[in-house]
Amino acid sequence: MSFFVYIQRRKLIAIVSVISIINVLLLMNFALHEKRPLSLSINTMEDTGKIRVKAPVQQKTVEWTGCQGGSDACSDNTFKNWRSQAAAFCDNNWIGFAHDFAYVRDIVVNRSRAEGPDGGEDMTSRMNQQEKKEFYIVIKGFLNIPCTSRLPEYQFNGPKNHLRSWLRSLVPTTRIQPTTVESTFTIAITRYEYVNLYHSMTDFYSAYLMMRFFNKTAEETKILFVDAHPKGTLDPVWEAMFQSYTRIGHFKKPILYKELVWGTWGYGSPMYVLNKDAPRIPLLEEFRTFFLKQHHVNDTRTLNCKQLSVLFLWRHNYVAHPRNPSGTIQRKILNEDELVREISTAFPTYKVRGEQLDKFDMKTQLQNIVNTDILIGMHGAGLTHVVFLPKHGGLIELVPRYGRMMDHFSSLVKWRNLHYERWRNTNPGDEVSDFRTKVNPLAVKSMITQIAKKMCR
Repeated sequence: MSFFVYIQRRKLIAIVSVISIINVLLLMNFALHEKRPLSLSINTMEDTGKIRVKAPVQQKTVEWTGCQGGSDACSDNTFKNWRSQAAAFCDNNWIGFAHDFAYVRDIVVNRSRAEGPDGGEDMTSRMNQQEKKEFYIVIKGFLNIPCTSRLPEYQFNGPKNHLRSWLRSLVPTTRIQPTTVESTFTIAITRYEYVNLYHSMTDFYSAYLMMRFFNKTAEETKILFVDAHPKGTLDPVWEAMFQSYTRIGHFKKPILYKELVWGTWGYGSPMYVLNKDAPRIPLLEEFRTFFLKQHHVNDTRTLNCKQLSVLFLWRHNYVAHPRNPSGTIQRKILNEDELVREISTAFPTYKVRGEQLDKFDMKTQLQNIVNTDILIGMHGAGLTHVVFLPKHGGLIELVPRYGRMMDHFSSLVKWRNLHYERWRNTNPGDEVSDFRTKVNPLAVKSMITQIAKKMCR
């Protein structure tokens, strides 16, 4: 090889090396400036359920534990999905999970940047109030977080999900000096249909899942209402379930939360009817046990096929929220007395009764339900109590001729592996004024017989 050829090859090698170095530098610069979620490595340790989210070099590692106490949460697909889809931002101070909820550390909540009334007022002082006035309009600076990198660029599920507006209000921590520091693990929620038992149950259940996912107990968990609803009949349930609840509207100065979970919105709960095709939902029986325990209700009923307990659930007019000052509700039963009389005659050894449960506090409601074998009632929020029926229980759902009927309660029955029958009125003449329906006693008798056969075989 001539000396000239040798020199040319050496030059070519040098040029290629320089080009390679330039390309590497360009890629590094692109990676630093390109705005996309952090790439995380998540390790699950099966013996303890510990999860470690590893962020890039020079960032702290966040750890949390779950799946302890013999539960099946570790093997459930919902929890697995949450663990596998974690995205961290702001030096791991903000972590989103599967676009459903987020865990945030050292976050300052500034009430002055949330427009709306305080909430918690007596309902009578808010009659005819528009519902939109009970939801805060949050603006930049409502939420403040330590962040030396970039703020989260994240999309929560649900186009109307309030967590999207929370995220838009987030700014790096400024010189706001909070007067209070809350060190207790807290779940922040916005309630939508806050006096509806079904929709409230999806919130109760989701908060329970958050508590379990982050390996907390009820005594270690507080609830923060980020809404301006007046007092509601279901507010005391939150206090029974967790350490306490607070309304953000009652803050006079900014407050620092050491650990704040942005809770799943109600319409995104695993319990919500849109999830009806799921074969199961996580920890439902454990949630039932927890709910009963927190209300000091004993669950000791055993199946006695000769003396089944049948409960008719009545729906009567009542004022639940400011949008319905007349208290008129739909889907009521016209012939209540006839049903109790006919069923008592047909099944003389059964205990047959009818109650308007929403007149009572939650503990009394639960005591009625855990001592019921077959629950019967018109399609409505009260049927959510199927969650607390004994494990052998059954539901007969009654449906009027009018209106759309969704699978809220049949889904709960399926997930709990209970027994189910449905009656729908087909006779226009059995629909009368004030949204009352005459229910066929013979049809109900037949369905009780069918459920009893399944229950006692």
